[in-house]
Parts: sequence; structure tokens; C-alpha cells
Amino acid sequence: MLRNSIGKMLWTSAILALSLSACGPVKFSASSEENTTPVTPAGNLRDVNYNNVITASNNKLDIVLIVDDSNSMLADNQKLAANLSGFVTKLQSSNIDWQMCATPTRALPTASNQYVWGASFYWQKNSTPSSDLGIVLKKGTPNLSSIFTNTIEYINAGWVGSDDERAIKAAYRHVYNGDLRYSGNSGCYRPDSAIAYIIISDEDERSVGGDASQQFYSGELKALENEDKPNVFVAYVKEVFGNERRFTVNSIIVKPNDTACKSSQDAGGAKSHYGVKYAELSNLTGGGIGSICDSDYSTNLNLFFDKINDSLSSVPLECAPYNNSVTVTITPNITVASRVEGTSLVFDTPVPAGHTVDLKYQCSDRSPSSVGGATMDGFFARIVSFFKNLF
Repeated sequence: MLRNSIGKMLWTSAILALSLSACGPVKFSASSEENTTPVTPAGNLRDVNYNNVITASNNKLDIVLIVDDSNSMLADNQKLAANLSGFVTKLQSSNIDWQMCATPTRALPTASNQYVWGASFYWQKNSTPSSDLGIVLKKGTPNLSSIFTNTIEYINAGWVGSDDERAIKAAYRHVYNGDLRYSGNSGCYRPDSAIAYIIISDEDERSVGGDASQQFYSGELKALENEDKPNVFVAYVKEVFGNERRFTVNSIIVKPNDTACKSSQDAGGAKSHYGVKYAELSNLTGGGIGSICDSDYSTNLNLFFDKINDSLSSVPLECAPYNNSVTVTITPNITVASRVEGTSLVFDTPVPAGHTVDLKYQCSDRSPSSVGGATMDGFFARIVSFFKNLF
């Protein structure tokens, strides 16, 4: 298991050596639009109390781009490259302190001939492969448009053995390689930042998401392992980065049941699949879901930008609260409407820095948000659009 950055560059069919990457509190009541029908607890209820101060450091955002580089994805990745520069230019003009890493949906070879998941690509400044820009692209870097174009071309698509797409596993291992508790971590994650993952794929986890009814040929079905499962990934982020880390997973996929998109993708010869598991993970984390069949991805990426802003305007919860009920107290007192979304409490209006937020709610010890007997805390959040007003 690798955790340190790979010291040597590995050249394999145009792939450069890869480096392993390896909030504030608030008290709310559920929105009036939520279902308020009392729910019988599935187990014992326990009280949860949360208190924190919203600080101006909450405008940090770490972005992880997870790129499907399988046979059918070259044209889609080129669309992504063409529009990512505009997306990041929009981030540049905001008050978000961002950085970005990129990893593929497959395992990659290292200098020691091992195959590892969650390795980060070097960003490329021109068509000649180089490690000069490193694996962490930071706000303020010039020539973003050409960097994204060159990097996507460098990543390429259609690699042998690349058809077992595992974006969730890649994200899981990317977190492992970026674990801040260990020296030599990738540097892709900072201790006080929110995280936004962006997955682009025309298939599901392990191609068919573990669903035998979606396979086209015998042998295409592969069992999902623990690291392929959305709820396990969410729980792992909590374990590594702590209960209060805010994050979203955003997906550009063949949306479930979008038959027209699926037929369009299949027309090229390579078979696509509905991104059921990726959509599940996006919904679980409050992320955006865009269509891979859109003529360009600027609309999708703008949606993700809005979700990223929203994620900095909410508070992570330890569970989906019992009866969707959360008591919120903000000091100094201001009136802010809120709503429960899964395992997050979202403010309709961002709470300004300098306010203290207190939450009280209840969790069931057998709630559906629990994994392996341990409550799966909510994460990420929505707290950064208001920073535009602070600077």
C-alpha cells in the first residue's frame, strides 16, 4: 500500500510517472417543505450537540477530478478539457482558495512495476510530457486553458485494461494517499478545506455497478468490493478527515434511465452503462449530476460550481436526523431559514463569518446512515458563497 509520492517518473505509452496522492456550527429547524410525518426510530435515540464558530478560513476548496480513460471516453474527455478551463476561470474570479488534482478510474503502474489506485497525474503545460507543474494545480496558475487541454490529451483514453472503470475506488485510494495523518502524503488535501470530487464516465462502477441485468456479455459483471461502494466511501472520508469535513461528489454520466443518451453513446461502437452508483454517491453527498451527452459541459460545470458554493453554506450532521428535526441557534442572533438534505443542514442564506452556530438533534443507533455498526456522519456542506462578501 503506497502512501508517499512516487519519487521517479514512469514512462509507459505516453503516461508519465505518477505521484501518489497517495465549519462552522448552526442550529436549524427543518424546512416546512420537508416531510414532517413522525418516524418510528429503528433503534435507541441519542442526543447530538454541535457547536462551532464560522471563520473566514472556510473558503478553501480542494477539487479532485476523476477521469475515465477507457476506450469510449476520448471525445468526452476532450469536451471536458475544453470547458474545464472556463469553469476554473470562474473559480479564479471568485474568492474561493482552490487547488486541484486529477486521477484516472483505473490502476496505474509505478516505477516498481506495481499497480496502484488513486495516483495523481502531473499537470501538463505543453505537449511534451513533464513533471514541472507537479500534481497539485493551484489558484493563480497562468494559462489554465492550455494546461487543461494538454493534461487531458496526456491522460488520453483507450488504454489496455482500462475497461474496469472504478471511479469510487479511485477516489477512495486518492483519499488514502492524501491522508494528512501521515508524512509524505500527496498534498492534494489541506486540513481546513472543503472537497469537491468531479467524476466523468460513460459507465458505472466496475462497468455495470454490480447489477447483472445491465451486462452486455458474459463476464462483464464484476462484484463490487467494499471500496467500490458509495456509503463506504462516505464513511472513509469521515474516518480520514474527520466528522466536520465538507465535501460533495459531482458526476457527469449517462443518467439512470436516460435511454436517448445511452443510445447516443452506444452508437460509437463501445457500450455505455447508466451511472447508477455514481448518481447514488452524488445524491448521498449533495453533489450535482450532469449528462455526458450534453453538447458541452459548461452547464454541468456551472451546476457543480453552484453546488460547491452551496457546500460551503451548510453544516455536516452525524446522521439523517430523527424526524428531520434540528434545533439551530446562531449567535449573534440572525434569522436564517434552513433545510435538512440527507446528512447536511443547509442554510438558505449563508451564515457570515464570526457567528457561532449550535445544533441539537437526535440520531438512531440503527439509522440507515450507519455502516458496520458505526454511525456514518454527514459531511461536506455548503459554506462559501458568502465569502464573496467578505473580501
